[in-house]
Amino acid sequence: MSLVFWLAPMGRTPDVVELLSGEVPGVLAFAAPVAYAIVVLFLEPFFVAAGFAMYLNRRADLEAWDIEQEFRRAFAS
Repeated sequence: MSLVFWLAPMGRTPDVVELLSGEVPGVLAFAAPVAYAIVVLFLEPFFVAAGFAMYLNRRADLEAWDIEQEFRRAFAS
């Protein structure tokens, strides 16, 4: 959203209310949805990968717990 204000010509910056309400014609009307889509397409794989890594970590903790107990019993001094 801030790029609209940075790249707009001097004296032609849109009002924030007009920009958010969709009253701005032309390319500015599509700027927010396109920017949102780009950010989502870039960040979503990282969120999915982080969630899957947390899932794998928890599964490893739960499933390896009994194996760890068996190793402790088997190799106890």
